[in-house]
Amino acid sequence: MDIAVVVNLNARRGSERFAAWARKALPGSRVVATRTADDVKRFVDDAARGTVPGVVLSGGGDGTAIGLLDAMRARGLAFPALGLVPLGTGNAWAIGTNAPGPRAALEAMQRVVERGDTSLPTNDFSLVEVEGRVTPFADAGWGAEILHDYKVQRAQAPAFARRVVEGELGYFTSLFGRTIPRNVLARTRPQVRVTNLGQKAFTFDPHGNVVEVPDGGPGTVLYEGPYGVAGAGTTMELGFGFKALHFARTMPGYMHTRVYAATAAQATLRIPQLWRGVHPIPHSHDFLLTHCRMEFDREVPVEVGGDVIGLRREVEYRIAPQMVSVVDWRRLKARA
Repeated sequence: MDIAVVVNLNARRGSERFAAWARKALPGSRVVATRTADDVKRFVDDAARGTVPGVVLSGGGDGTAIGLLDAMRARGLAFPALGLVPLGTGNAWAIGTNAPGPRAALEAMQRVVERGDTSLPTNDFSLVEVEGRVTPFADAGWGAEILHDYKVQRAQAPAFARRVVEGELGYFTSLFGRTIPRNVLARTRPQVRVTNLGQKAFTFDPHGNVVEVPDGGPGTVLYEGPYGVAGAGTTMELGFGFKALHFARTMPGYMHTRVYAATAAQATLRIPQLWRGVHPIPHSHDFLLTHCRMEFDREVPVEVGGDVIGLRREVEYRIAPQMVSVVDWRRLKARA
């Protein structure tokens, strides 16, 4: 089995150590350590000139995997099977694929090589396309604000406080110390209009069953009003186990598009239920869509796969034509 390992050396958790482990555990594989997008593009260019590996382990966060897929897509290459290894901060997509720790992931792949397996258990993932990029999730509103606040907090923190402002603890420190207070004190709330641009829209009854939206075809305004979060994705996780898009895997070829319209104060009181993906929950408007446009009454931050791409008055989410096969670590472990 032709395996490559792409490691983001800027990732938070022991990426250099992981690269060393990979070289030892998978001596016949290509291990590529990267620090910039250009490093990833060089790896993809080399693959384009030769043979694309059948399996690529992506050691980093969500942005590492997304950058790899975007670079391959730009070269017109078929996606390999993608093994997500959680070395980043939120690791949303990796958590959604039952990824083990970095060392356990390498040990699992080492057993695959030693057994001479010719295939891996995988799940097919649709991807959301946003401004030419593919991603398992994207968001406008609080999600993007939290990420921005988290990164500012990390950058401003002195070295002795680094453990407090990083990882899950840092995420909550940023959420309760910056994002929520700012939104609670805001005088006005942003507004959004969500228009279906794709195939017929579906929603969910109180029991979570899929039901068709009446007259919900292309051009239908599905929601118009205030919002805190307006996003879409094909993986239920948004990092740290937060099941914000809990219907994302309900229908192949559709994305869970969600508008959460509660105030910051109301959302704070429901954080445990929001975290677990409880349904139904007040003020949540949930749809299964293939393509939609969101128009805002002001410039709002937008994040794609954990990276804030800037301020927008309008954004479109659509299902990308390409799917990617992602290693199912739980089923792989069961083979041992």
